[in-house]
Amino acid sequence: MKKISLALFALLGLAVLISSCNKNDDDTFGPPTLNFIGGEGYIDEDATIVEGSTFMVGVAASSNTESGKDLSTLRLTRTMDEITFVDTTFSLNGDYVNIDFTFNAQTQGTGEVIEFVLTDKASQSATKLLTLTYEAASSAVTKYSGINIGSHNDDFGSFYAAASNTVYNITDATANQASVDFLYYLGATNGATIASPADGDAATVYPALSDWTNKNATLFQSTDITAAEFDAIGDTYSFGDFTGDLSAITALEEGQVIMFKTWDEKLGLVKVSSITSRGDYAVIDVVIED
Repeated sequence: MKKISLALFALLGLAVLISSCNKNDDDTFGPPTLNFIGGEGYIDEDATIVEGSTFMVGVAASSNTESGKDLSTLRLTRTMDEITFVDTTFSLNGDYVNIDFTFNAQTQGTGEVIEFVLTDKASQSATKLLTLTYEAASSAVTKYSGINIGSHNDDFGSFYAAASNTVYNITDATANQASVDFLYYLGATNGATIASPADGDAATVYPALSDWTNKNATLFQSTDITAAEFDAIGDTYSFGDFTGDLSAITALEEGQVIMFKTWDEKLGLVKVSSITSRGDYAVIDVVIED
């Protein structure tokens, strides 16, 4: 047996280790065998992987036991959005090959297909492929539950500071403008609403906002996250892409989960746990990036 160490640095980086054994050819033609290597540390089936991380894929290749034809080449391709950005062929010489590849995960929200094609000296081939999806890295988060927040004429405060988990009334909120991320109100048209201090409709409900010199422009977007999924969030969470450009989410309903981004780029979620029958106050839960 001979052992060959080979390092290939192609697009996005790739490291390869090959071990092989020689065997004499014969006249029987059949396809070689190609399998993924499983076990701890290996990706051997379709998977979702955190963006920016590295991962290992191992392949075990061997000649056809009847033909004994030595292995000739192994072709590796990486394809994303129907565009192949890695296409490399390794020359082989032997009847058995183990190869470990180390890859870099791509940007969240993307996916790729990694394909291996093994060919022997009789020009017979075997193919294996993986379909991978990449997700955002998890962030450390803090969860606050059972927050009472009211409309403009309710006993509960209407203004919320996520960093400190503080609910302010209008007087205290005016004194702490820089801390306020969003507010709650019941509108005749908008219904139960969570809005940024910079939202135009919010100023019609709370006229004092017109005099604020610091209106944090928190942005919002709707989600398809269920209440149960929100409740299952622990100390970390992968928020995914934030594309929201709304200054308010109106017509809120119990069990609804919305996402927000603060002026300082922190992401968070709000779950509407309950809304009174009149809608004048709500109980919310909040998750916010640390």
